[in-house]
Amino acid sequence: MGPLPEISAHRRDSAGVTGLHEAVASGAEYVEIDVRRAGDGSLVVHHDPEVGGLPLRRLSRARIEEITARPVPAVGAAMEIIARGARGHLDLKEPGVEHETVGLAMEIFGPGRFVVTTRDADVLRCVKKEFPDASTALSVGRGMLERGAAGDLAPLRAIRASGADMVALNHRLARVGVLRQCARAGYPVMLWTVNAERLIRRFLRDPRVAVLVTDRPRTALALR
Repeated sequence: MGPLPEISAHRRDSAGVTGLHEAVASGAEYVEIDVRRAGDGSLVVHHDPEVGGLPLRRLSRARIEEITARPVPAVGAAMEIIARGARGHLDLKEPGVEHETVGLAMEIFGPGRFVVTTRDADVLRCVKKEFPDASTALSVGRGMLERGAAGDLAPLRAIRASGADMVALNHRLARVGVLRQCARAGYPVMLWTVNAERLIRRFLRDPRVAVLVTDRPRTALALR
């Protein structure tokens, strides 16, 4: 059996800045952050497109923090925290953030010290064109109930067209043959978000998985 998967610690918004420090302290090889742009133009770490029922893109970072009643990390500051002990896993949640995000990552992490994931193939093509040394992964299975998501069951054409180096695959799709397709095509797989202990155990022993993304990095590392 080849090397066991690396671990990417997924940070929930509710954990705030504290969650970033905890994720780095867990010992995971990667720490994942979700990147969006706020209404004042700043890049913020936030999973959902709304906060308090209001679109994030119409709110300043200060207003977002008022609504959530907790600090909302700026992307650059979050990268600085992560870089102290881990590599960056930068999940771009919307188009238009890629140039600034990857530029920051090149400065803070350096080439080979971060990976960019997104469901948007056009965004990945732009990243690879402007930053050919950046590692990228097309996210597959992010909206499996959405129109057009049936293509996630046969994603190789989209992956190839995106220019991605890897595939960020929903673990549910891994169990219906998509992991096998990606492995046969030679794509390393980042598997997300694996939290049940039985699944963590299973996929830690699967040589086709390069990176296991989880909300429970300490558990995954102990089992590994």
